[in-house]
Amino acid sequence: MATPPSSSKLAELRTSLGKLQALSDDSWVSAAPLFSYQKFSSGECIIEAGQPVSDLYFLTSGLARFYYLHPKGKEFNKSFAAGGNVMSSITSLTTGQASTFYVQALATCECLRLSYNSLLLLAEQHKDWNTLTLRLLEQLSIKKEAREADFLLLTATERYEKFLRESASIVDLIPNYHIASYLGISEVALSRIRNRLRLT
Repeated sequence: MATPPSSSKLAELRTSLGKLQALSDDSWVSAAPLFSYQKFSSGECIIEAGQPVSDLYFLTSGLARFYYLHPKGKEFNKSFAAGGNVMSSITSLTTGQASTFYVQALATCECLRLSYNSLLLLAEQHKDWNTLTLRLLEQLSIKKEAREADFLLLTATERYEKFLRESASIVDLIPNYHIASYLGISEVALSRIRNRLRLT
């Protein structure tokens, strides 16, 4: 259930967003009342496939995974998110179509929730929010492009080594079967890679 956020959570979010784009006091005063606080327990779905998405979830703490579910029941992890990340479905936000993937809390997640319509209004009224919105979209595009390139250009071992480098702060919190799914390999194949790298 969404509730009003604490001043400390809002301050934490402002600091985090400020790494992408500094927000003036005037801009922040306009934005703060538009956020709500929501907490998700481990295992709980934040976004469900088949449902339209109208909000962005600014993750202040916790760990989540984005995944697709095949009709036959197999799951495919597309990405992970830790504190400081934004979670949503851009396609669903902009087209009104249902999300094609799930977002699930892997650990207790605390989020500040903002409707997409509110974000558009802020971007229209404040130049710094407009810049921030563009930078958030740039980040998502860069991440998607890099993941596509990794699958085309890197071996499974190289993808795993890159994941270890880029996700060092969370890798120990993610079960190996989830990492294997993210890398597009079986858990057995990941175990062989870990043995070769002497990580087991």
